[in-house]
Amino acid sequence: MFFLIMVLLYLTIPLITTLIYSFTLNWISILPRGFTLKYYIQILSDKRFILAVIRSVAISIIPVCMTSLFVILALYTALVYSPKLERVLEMISMVPYTINGVVLATAVLATYAGTGTIFANRFVMLISIYCVGGLPITFRAIRNNMYAVNIKQLIDAAEILGAGRLYAFGRIVVPCMVSGIMVSMLMCMAGIFGDYATVRIIAGSIYETTQLYLFATRNQPIQISSAVLVVMIIITLSVALSALYIQMKDQDRSSKHQEADIGE
Repeated sequence: MFFLIMVLLYLTIPLITTLIYSFTLNWISILPRGFTLKYYIQILSDKRFILAVIRSVAISIIPVCMTSLFVILALYTALVYSPKLERVLEMISMVPYTINGVVLATAVLATYAGTGTIFANRFVMLISIYCVGGLPITFRAIRNNMYAVNIKQLIDAAEILGAGRLYAFGRIVVPCMVSGIMVSMLMCMAGIFGDYATVRIIAGSIYETTQLYLFATRNQPIQISSAVLVVMIIITLSVALSALYIQMKDQDRSSKHQEADIGE
Protein backbone atom coordinates (compact mmCIF):
# COMPACT_ATOMS: atom_id res chain seq x y z
CA MET A 1 0.00 0.00 0.00
CA PHE A 2 2.83 2.38 0.90
CA PHE A 3 4.52 1.66 -2.43
CA LEU A 4 1.32 2.46 -4.35
CA ILE A 5 0.91 5.74 -2.46
CA MET A 6 4.49 6.73 -3.30
CA VAL A 7 3.98 5.92 -6.97
CA LEU A 8 0.73 7.91 -6.98
CA LEU A 9 2.49 10.92 -5.44
CA TYR A 10 5.35 10.63 -7.92
CA LEU A 11 2.91 10.68 -10.84
CA THR A 12 0.62 13.44 -9.56
CA ILE A 13 3.13 15.95 -8.15
CA PRO A 14 4.07 17.34 -11.62
CA LEU A 15 0.39 17.74 -12.48
CA ILE A 16 -0.41 19.44 -9.17
CA THR A 17 2.59 21.74 -9.57
CA THR A 18 1.50 22.69 -13.08
CA LEU A 19 -2.02 23.41 -11.83
CA ILE A 20 -0.75 25.66 -9.03
CA TYR A 21 1.70 27.43 -11.32
CA SER A 22 -1.08 28.26 -13.80
CA PHE A 23 -2.74 30.38 -11.09
CA THR A 24 0.37 32.17 -9.80
CA LEU A 25 1.49 35.71 -10.50
CA ASN A 26 5.09 34.85 -9.74
CA TRP A 27 6.88 31.80 -8.33
CA ILE A 28 10.61 32.39 -7.91
CA SER A 29 10.90 31.43 -4.25
CA ILE A 30 9.73 28.46 -2.17
CA LEU A 31 6.13 29.66 -2.10
CA PRO A 32 4.20 31.31 -4.96
CA ARG A 33 3.65 35.06 -4.72
CA GLY A 34 0.00 35.83 -5.43
CA PHE A 35 -2.69 34.01 -7.39
CA THR A 36 -4.78 35.08 -10.37
CA LEU A 37 -7.24 33.79 -12.97
CA LYS A 38 -6.07 36.16 -15.70
CA TYR A 39 -4.16 33.49 -17.63
CA TYR A 40 -7.23 31.26 -17.88
CA ILE A 41 -9.34 34.24 -18.86
CA GLN A 42 -6.75 35.13 -21.49
CA ILE A 43 -6.69 31.71 -23.20
CA LEU A 44 -10.43 31.05 -22.88
CA SER A 45 -11.17 34.41 -24.48
CA ASP A 46 -8.65 33.75 -27.25
CA LYS A 47 -10.52 32.76 -30.41
CA ARG A 48 -7.40 31.05 -31.69
CA PHE A 49 -7.36 28.70 -28.69
CA ILE A 50 -11.07 27.91 -28.98
CA LEU A 51 -10.65 27.07 -32.66
CA ALA A 52 -7.65 24.89 -31.80
CA VAL A 53 -9.75 22.91 -29.32
CA ILE A 54 -12.55 22.51 -31.89
CA ARG A 55 -10.05 21.27 -34.49
CA SER A 56 -8.59 18.78 -32.03
CA VAL A 57 -12.04 17.45 -31.21
CA ALA A 58 -12.91 17.23 -34.92
CA ILE A 59 -9.85 15.18 -35.86
CA SER A 60 -10.53 12.98 -32.83
CA ILE A 61 -14.20 12.24 -33.41
CA ILE A 62 -14.33 11.75 -37.19
CA PRO A 63 -11.63 9.05 -37.56
CA VAL A 64 -12.82 7.23 -34.45
CA CYS A 65 -16.39 7.04 -35.79
CA MET A 66 -15.21 5.93 -39.22
CA THR A 67 -12.90 3.24 -37.86
CA SER A 68 -15.57 1.92 -35.49
CA LEU A 69 -18.11 1.67 -38.33
CA PHE A 70 -15.72 -0.16 -40.66
CA VAL A 71 -14.56 -2.56 -37.95
CA ILE A 72 -18.11 -3.38 -36.83
CA LEU A 73 -19.25 -4.15 -40.38
CA ALA A 74 -16.12 -6.17 -41.19
CA LEU A 75 -16.23 -8.21 -37.98
CA TYR A 76 -19.96 -8.83 -38.25
CA THR A 77 -19.53 -10.11 -41.81
CA ALA A 78 -16.60 -12.31 -40.80
CA LEU A 79 -18.23 -13.82 -37.71
CA VAL A 80 -21.60 -14.47 -39.34
CA TYR A 81 -20.75 -15.32 -42.93
CA SER A 82 -17.08 -16.36 -43.01
CA PRO A 83 -15.44 -17.07 -39.63
CA LYS A 84 -12.09 -17.84 -41.28
CA LEU A 85 -11.77 -14.17 -42.27
CA GLU A 86 -11.62 -13.13 -38.62
CA ARG A 87 -8.00 -14.28 -38.35
CA VAL A 88 -7.10 -12.30 -41.48
CA LEU A 89 -8.78 -9.18 -40.14
CA GLU A 90 -6.97 -9.57 -36.83
CA MET A 91 -3.61 -9.78 -38.59
CA ILE A 92 -4.40 -6.68 -40.67
CA SER A 93 -5.49 -4.74 -37.59
CA MET A 94 -2.13 -5.42 -35.91
CA VAL A 95 -0.10 -3.89 -38.77
CA PRO A 96 -0.30 -0.29 -37.41
CA TYR A 97 1.54 -1.48 -34.28
CA THR A 98 4.61 -2.09 -36.43
CA ILE A 99 4.54 1.36 -38.05
CA ASN A 100 5.80 4.40 -36.18
CA GLY A 101 3.41 7.35 -36.34
CA VAL A 102 6.10 9.73 -37.55
CA VAL A 103 7.11 7.30 -40.32
CA LEU A 104 3.49 6.88 -41.38
CA ALA A 105 2.85 10.63 -41.44
CA THR A 106 6.01 11.29 -43.45
CA ALA A 107 5.14 8.56 -45.95
CA VAL A 108 1.59 9.84 -46.44
CA LEU A 109 2.80 13.42 -46.89
CA ALA A 110 5.45 12.40 -49.43
CA THR A 111 2.96 10.24 -51.37
CA TYR A 112 -0.09 12.50 -51.62
CA ALA A 113 1.09 16.11 -51.15
CA GLY A 114 0.67 18.11 -54.36
CA THR A 115 -1.15 15.31 -56.23
CA GLY A 116 -4.33 17.34 -56.71
CA THR A 117 -6.49 14.51 -55.34
CA ILE A 118 -8.73 14.58 -52.28
CA PHE A 119 -5.94 12.89 -50.32
CA ALA A 120 -3.74 15.95 -50.87
CA ASN A 121 -5.99 17.81 -48.43
CA ARG A 122 -4.20 18.03 -45.09
CA PHE A 123 -7.39 17.41 -43.08
CA VAL A 124 -8.11 14.26 -45.09
CA MET A 125 -4.53 13.12 -44.51
CA LEU A 126 -4.94 13.51 -40.75
CA ILE A 127 -8.26 11.66 -40.72
CA SER A 128 -6.81 8.80 -42.78
CA ILE A 129 -3.72 8.46 -40.58
CA TYR A 130 -5.76 8.43 -37.38
CA CYS A 131 -8.16 5.87 -38.86
CA VAL A 132 -5.19 3.55 -39.39
CA GLY A 133 -3.56 4.40 -36.06
CA GLY A 134 -6.70 3.68 -34.04
CA LEU A 135 -7.41 0.37 -35.77
CA PRO A 136 -5.69 -1.98 -33.27
CA ILE A 137 -7.48 -0.64 -30.19
CA THR A 138 -10.83 -0.38 -31.94
CA PHE A 139 -10.60 -3.88 -33.43
CA ARG A 140 -9.70 -5.52 -30.13
CA ALA A 141 -12.37 -3.70 -28.14
CA ILE A 142 -15.19 -4.37 -30.61
CA ARG A 143 -14.12 -7.98 -31.19
CA ASN A 144 -14.12 -8.69 -27.45
CA ASN A 145 -17.49 -6.98 -27.13
CA MET A 146 -18.99 -9.10 -29.93
CA TYR A 147 -17.84 -12.25 -28.18
CA ALA A 148 -19.12 -10.95 -24.84
CA VAL A 149 -22.66 -10.47 -26.19
CA ASN A 150 -22.44 -13.81 -28.05
CA ILE A 151 -23.29 -12.43 -31.46
CA LYS A 152 -23.78 -15.84 -33.08
CA GLN A 153 -26.36 -16.88 -30.51
CA LEU A 154 -28.18 -13.56 -30.91
CA ILE A 155 -28.34 -13.97 -34.68
CA ASP A 156 -29.56 -17.57 -34.41
CA ALA A 157 -32.27 -16.56 -31.94
CA ALA A 158 -33.35 -13.68 -34.17
CA GLU A 159 -33.59 -15.96 -37.22
CA ILE A 160 -35.68 -18.49 -35.28
CA LEU A 161 -38.10 -15.68 -34.47
CA GLY A 162 -38.27 -14.71 -38.15
CA ALA A 163 -35.90 -11.74 -38.26
CA GLY A 164 -33.32 -11.37 -41.01
CA ARG A 165 -29.61 -11.02 -40.30
CA LEU A 166 -29.51 -7.39 -41.40
CA TYR A 167 -32.47 -6.52 -39.17
CA ALA A 168 -30.92 -8.41 -36.27
CA PHE A 169 -27.68 -6.53 -36.78
CA GLY A 170 -29.31 -3.10 -36.62
CA ARG A 171 -31.93 -3.75 -33.95
CA ILE A 172 -30.32 -6.35 -31.69
CA VAL A 173 -26.56 -6.67 -32.10
CA VAL A 174 -25.59 -2.98 -32.26
CA PRO A 175 -27.74 -1.89 -29.26
CA CYS A 176 -26.15 -4.66 -27.17
CA MET A 177 -22.68 -3.38 -28.12
CA VAL A 178 -23.23 0.34 -27.54
CA SER A 179 -21.28 0.52 -24.28
CA GLY A 180 -18.31 -1.41 -25.70
CA ILE A 181 -18.26 0.72 -28.84
CA MET A 182 -18.38 3.94 -26.82
CA VAL A 183 -15.52 2.82 -24.57
CA SER A 184 -13.27 2.00 -27.54
CA MET A 185 -14.15 5.30 -29.23
CA LEU A 186 -13.42 7.36 -26.14
CA MET A 187 -10.09 5.59 -25.58
CA CYS A 188 -9.00 6.33 -29.14
CA MET A 189 -10.19 9.93 -28.88
CA ALA A 190 -8.09 10.51 -25.76
CA GLY A 191 -4.99 9.29 -27.58
CA ILE A 192 -5.60 11.31 -30.73
CA PHE A 193 -6.42 14.50 -28.83
CA GLY A 194 -2.96 14.56 -27.28
CA ASP A 195 -1.03 13.80 -30.48
CA TYR A 196 1.52 16.36 -31.63
CA ALA A 197 4.02 14.78 -34.03
CA THR A 198 1.52 13.72 -36.71
CA VAL A 199 -0.27 17.07 -36.80
CA ARG A 200 3.04 18.92 -36.86
CA ILE A 201 4.30 16.90 -39.83
CA ILE A 202 1.09 16.86 -41.85
CA ALA A 203 -0.51 20.22 -41.18
CA GLY A 204 2.12 22.42 -39.53
CA SER A 205 0.58 25.83 -38.93
CA ILE A 206 -2.19 25.27 -41.51
CA TYR A 207 -4.37 23.27 -39.11
CA GLU A 208 -3.51 24.40 -35.59
CA THR A 209 -4.62 22.06 -32.81
CA THR A 210 -4.27 22.41 -29.05
CA GLN A 211 -0.86 20.73 -29.13
CA LEU A 212 0.41 23.19 -31.74
CA TYR A 213 -1.15 26.07 -29.80
CA LEU A 214 0.70 24.88 -26.70
CA PHE A 215 3.96 24.80 -28.64
CA ALA A 216 3.32 28.34 -29.90
CA THR A 217 3.04 29.64 -26.31
CA ARG A 218 6.68 28.71 -25.54
CA ASN A 219 7.77 32.37 -25.86
CA GLN A 220 4.97 33.68 -23.63
CA PRO A 221 4.80 33.61 -19.81
CA ILE A 222 5.06 30.04 -18.56
CA GLN A 223 1.75 30.46 -16.71
CA ILE A 224 -0.07 30.58 -20.06
CA SER A 225 1.50 27.29 -21.16
CA SER A 226 0.58 25.79 -17.80
CA ALA A 227 -3.04 26.96 -18.15
CA VAL A 228 -3.27 25.51 -21.67
CA LEU A 229 -1.83 22.23 -20.43
CA VAL A 230 -4.31 22.09 -17.54
CA VAL A 231 -7.25 22.63 -19.91
CA MET A 232 -5.95 19.85 -22.18
CA ILE A 233 -5.55 17.50 -19.21
CA ILE A 234 -9.10 18.26 -18.06
CA ILE A 235 -10.49 17.47 -21.52
CA THR A 236 -8.49 14.24 -21.82
CA LEU A 237 -9.37 13.21 -18.26
CA SER A 238 -13.05 13.88 -18.93
CA VAL A 239 -12.94 11.57 -21.94
CA ALA A 240 -11.15 8.85 -19.97
CA LEU A 241 -13.56 9.12 -17.02
CA SER A 242 -16.51 8.95 -19.42
CA ALA A 243 -15.13 5.70 -20.85
CA LEU A 244 -14.61 4.32 -17.34
CA TYR A 245 -18.12 5.33 -16.27
CA ILE A 246 -19.72 3.66 -19.30
CA GLN A 247 -17.69 0.50 -18.71
CA MET A 248 -18.59 0.32 -15.01
CA LYS A 249 -22.24 0.98 -15.77
CA ASP A 250 -22.24 -1.84 -18.31
CA GLN A 251 -20.60 -4.19 -15.79
CA ASP A 252 -23.22 -3.30 -13.16
CA ARG A 253 -25.98 -3.98 -15.66
CA SER A 254 -24.47 -7.34 -16.58
CA SER A 255 -24.12 -8.26 -12.90
CA LYS A 256 -27.77 -7.42 -12.24
CA HIS A 257 -28.88 -9.55 -15.20
CA GLN A 258 -26.78 -12.48 -13.93
CA GLU A 259 -28.24 -12.14 -10.44
CA ALA A 260 -31.74 -12.05 -11.90
CA ASP A 261 -31.04 -15.17 -13.93
CA ILE A 262 -29.69 -16.98 -10.87
CA GLY A 263 -32.72 -15.92 -8.87
CA GLU A 264 -35.06 -17.35 -11.47
